[in-house]
Amino acid sequence: MKWLTAALLSVAAVLGGLLLVRGNTAEALGGTALDPSPSIKAIPMLGDNGQPADLGGPAEQVRLVFFGFTRCPDVCPLTLGRLSKLYGQLSPEQQRKLQVELISVDPQNDSPKVMRHYLDNFDASFRGLTGTPAQAKAAADAFYVLSTRTDSGNILHGDQVAVLDRQGRFRRVYNSESLGSGELASDLPQLLKVY
Repeated sequence: MKWLTAALLSVAAVLGGLLLVRGNTAEALGGTALDPSPSIKAIPMLGDNGQPADLGGPAEQVRLVFFGFTRCPDVCPLTLGRLSKLYGQLSPEQQRKLQVELISVDPQNDSPKVMRHYLDNFDASFRGLTGTPAQAKAAADAFYVLSTRTDSGNILHGDQVAVLDRQGRFRRVYNSESLGSGELASDLPQLLKVY
């Protein structure tokens, strides 16, 4: 009987250890994981400082990537406001490990100067990327983002925030509900450790 008790305790300890380890991995995070995680090759674009900049590829920081445009009346200011609040809740060390990026789906109107002015309303550290319509489409396609211009000239687009790890892999995606509920905010410290 003692050996059975010892065996059961050993199994329980192993299972408990597995649960503990699993709880500290990306599998325990919210949002939607992409498996396998596609590598986003560097897409040449134009940064909000007017200089060439790449979207994708390896980087020193984890990136939260959102597709939108500066004349957006609803989704973009709401999402960027939430990202700004989330960013402000991080420690300075955590902030150094994170880059928030807005990729324009309206490059005809979103010049680097317009992007920079718009993003300064949310956080001066946020980065904007724009480019030619072909570059914007290539970027959107790489992240499975659809956008369409309506007859009235408005642009309909997704509300998702993509997570790129430091190796340039598209690892997770969070929708506006996940952002609004605080799921991304609670996951972010772990994302910065794991990715």
